[in-house]
Amino acid sequence: MVRDRMDRFDIEYDVYHADRERAVQLALLVREKFLEDLPGLTVGPAEVLDVEEITSPRYYPDSTSREHMYGGEVSVFFVES
Repeated sequence: MVRDRMDRFDIEYDVYHADRERAVQLALLVREKFLEDLPGLTVGPAEVLDVEEITSPRYYPDSTSREHMYGGEVSVFFVES
């Protein structure tokens, strides 16, 4: 796929939950939705052609709120239709 002809968004996502197991489950669900469901969708004037993972969900506990947090990052490649 020729990516120099597409626009790109890098998106960081963070998932918080009081329960660590639930936090990781939600983070993996968000990751799945980005990687599996977003490619091929048309949103307004933009058609999503590909999504690539930059970093998989990693554990970053929040020292202020004491909640469990997992965060990851994806690149979304799109063209205006």
